[in-house]
Amino acid sequence: MSAPASVIRLPDDFSRMEPGTIPVCPTTTPAWTPPFSQVRGLITDVGGVLAHGSIVAREYDIPAVLGTGVATQRIRSGQMVRLDGNAGTVMFLDATGEEGTRRAVAEPLSKTCNTLNARTAAFVALVAGAIVGIAAVWCRSGRER
Repeated sequence: MSAPASVIRLPDDFSRMEPGTIPVCPTTTPAWTPPFSQVRGLITDVGGVLAHGSIVAREYDIPAVLGTGVATQRIRSGQMVRLDGNAGTVMFLDATGEEGTRRAVAEPLSKTCNTLNARTAAFVALVAGAIVGIAAVWCRSGRER
């Protein structure tokens, strides 16, 4: 999907967004839902598969790349971008939309990074479970006294 970008930082900026563009924003919340019917895709700095923007993009059947970390810093309103939601990539295009001058805005995470994130999430879940278990034992022992 190729279209001009509309950099939108706050819901107050919706009036500056042109229909048929790809909004580029830090993240989305339910307040961001109304413009989704007029856009061709979505790019965010923060988010993932369970983030609000991802869920609403699936409902509206538009491509989305979330969690770029830098899109609002690197993309300017009106700049032509190509968004590939399946590959998780965003590319700059020249004014004619040609790919010969494209540069990557965001590339998919490497396998190593995904594995690291999965391991980190598993570790955090393990630690949280241990804390809850300790708290439950501690509370029960306090009631028995």
